[in-house]
Parts: sequence; structure tokens; C-alpha cells
Amino acid sequence: MPAEATSAPAHAGTGPLHRVKRLVLAAALCLAALLASPAFALTSAEATKVADLIAALQPSLGKFAYDEEIARSWFEQDSEDRGLIRAAGFTAESWEKAVGETFRGLMALTPQSEIDALRRRLDAARTGFPQLSAAQRAELLQSFEEEFARTLKLRAEGAAFADIVRPIAPRLNALIQRDSN
Repeated sequence: MPAEATSAPAHAGTGPLHRVKRLVLAAALCLAALLASPAFALTSAEATKVADLIAALQPSLGKFAYDEEIARSWFEQDSEDRGLIRAAGFTAESWEKAVGETFRGLMALTPQSEIDALRRRLDAARTGFPQLSAAQRAELLQSFEEEFARTLKLRAEGAAFADIVRPIAPRLNALIQRDSN
């Protein structure tokens, strides 16, 4: 047997302090598992509330396009005004989470043909913008690529919420389209 293996006391890892550490670690792991479980994921009731609140608030708060900053801004503005988001049971954090998961789910439901069309437009833009210098065009195209990659990432994350969002997807799309007109 190697010398290192015999140098540790026979009772190492069995004292009261070690048992407390193991209990704390076990409790932390259980809590992490609970927080990561689907029980804490978006519910259909939350997704419906998100759609209801966007419909109710967009006349006073303006265009809604999913973005963490816009969700945060809407919460702050509504808190100073009518307080509908809080009245619906959301905190600032739960509102941002519910909006994020709802819109990721909606993005996951976007037909692949629309994603492919977006990719084609992005590729076609490579030869556009003749008024820009080569460096400006490269910077603009880089920002387009980053936004496209972000869209794909959000869409992939949304797969977990797609079935929950599917029933309200037509309504959300109508709200977004109405906002963009």
C-alpha cells in the first residue's frame, strides 16, 4: 500500500463536522435539483398571463419585441403606472423569466422555412450596403451574424417551452405583428 494512503487518520471523513458538511452538500444538491425541475418552469397559466398583459399594456407602453431589457422596462413602467404585472402575481424576476420563456417557446415554434429565409436574407446582405466602407460593412454583417446566432440559441432554448406556448402562439404573433405595423 502506498505511504500516502496510510498517512490519513482512520477516522478522517467520519467526524461530526464532516457529517454536517455532507448534510449541507446533500441539501444543496436537492435544492438545485428542485430548482432545475420542470415544476419551476413556465406554466400555461403564466404564458397566458404574459400574453394578456402584453395586450393590456401595449397601448400605453408601446411596441413589444422580446428583449430582456424591454421586459424589465415594461415592469418598471407598469409599476409606476397601473401595476397590472404585479397584480397578476409577478415580481420583477418572475416577470422577466416568464416573458423570456414564453418568447423562447414562441421562437421555437417558428417554422424552419422562416429561419431559412432569414438566413438567405442575411447571406444576401453580404453584397449590400454599397454606401458603407468595407470596415463598416464587415462590422454591420458581424452584428447581423451575432443576432442570428442569438436567435438560434433562444430558439433552441425555447424547445422546452414550445408545447406550453403553442396554444397562445397565434395570439402572441398577432400582438407582435400589430406592434410592428
